[in-house]
Amino acid sequence: MTVYYKATQPDGTDFRTGTVDYAGALTSGEPVMHPDPFWDDAAGYLSISVEPADTLIGGSWPCRLFEVEPVGEVRTAPCHPYKRAVTGLRMVREVEAWRALGPRGESVAQFIARTAAWTAAWTATRGAAWTAARTAAWTAAWTATRGAAWTAARDAAWTAARTAARDAVWDAAWGAAGDAVWDAAWDAAGALLVRDRISPEQFRTLTEPWKILTGEEL
Repeated sequence: MTVYYKATQPDGTDFRTGTVDYAGALTSGEPVMHPDPFWDDAAGYLSISVEPADTLIGGSWPCRLFEVEPVGEVRTAPCHPYKRAVTGLRMVREVEAWRALGPRGESVAQFIARTAAWTAAWTATRGAAWTAARTAAWTAAWTATRGAAWTAARDAAWTAARTAARDAVWDAAWGAAGDAVWDAAWDAAGALLVRDRISPEQFRTLTEPWKILTGEEL
């Protein structure tokens, strides 16, 4: 039996318009129906996915994640093999939001939370060490990580996780050092998300800048 998923904003509404209350529909038990359905454009249908890590196309972290059941016809959305287009759906239950970040999403979500709380002081020495860590090996590891996210159907989750981690540290650092932690968080979140799909060496290469800058080994 196919299981379908829908990610929403933290308040339970859709990402695109903020007006469709999926959390409310779960409470009421009433189906969510598109008021004016058509298939030619994303505005004309409701988007769901057969893959939790694909639910953040057009969305962001943090989010809420729900299991849903289609009402009526189900179509595969163009250019998105895991996305499905429906004109109506029923809410089944809410599940752990971290699933939207892939099979390793719990670790990724915890990392993002830690970056939001990060307040360590930056030094020129750490900044220089971070720069030195971004070598040709880093480039190769980053390419492997990007490819792993794509082939493992975690592309949307990869983008959302990296953006959330990067944004989480923005208020805690600024200037040249801020740029360093910004990029280090970006790389580390992406590596954590596909840790099971890349080599230990590639993972260490991509998380080394974070370790250099914060002292935290992932």
